[in-house]
Amino acid sequence: MVTKKILIGALLILVSVIGIKAFAHSRLSKEENVKHITEKMAKKLSLTEEQKAKVFQINLERANGHEDAYNQGRKKEVIRNAVAKWRTDLKQVLTAEQAQKLKI
Repeated sequence: MVTKKILIGALLILVSVIGIKAFAHSRLSKEENVKHITEKMAKKLSLTEEQKAKVFQINLERANGHEDAYNQGRKKEVIRNAVAKWRTDLKQVLTAEQAQKLKI
C-alpha cells in the first residue's frame, strides 16, 4: 500500500514538472522561440555566425508567415507559401551539405 502511494506521488510530481516546463516554453515570445529553433539548427548544421544571423531572419519570416495564417483563419495557402519561401531562402544561405542534412 505504501509503495502505491509513493509511486502515485512520484508520478504526480513528474506530471507537474512536465506541465510547468511545457507552460514555460509556451510563454516564450515569438523571437525567443525563433532564437531557440535557430540555435538548434546552428548546432545541428554547424552554422557560421554569418549563416546563423541569416537563418534567424529567415526563421523569423517563417514565424511571421504562420502568424499571418493564424490571423487569417489558418489559411493553408499562406502557410504553404511561408514554408516554401523558408526552404528557398535557406537553400541560398546553407551549403549543399547543410541543406541535405536538413533535408530541404
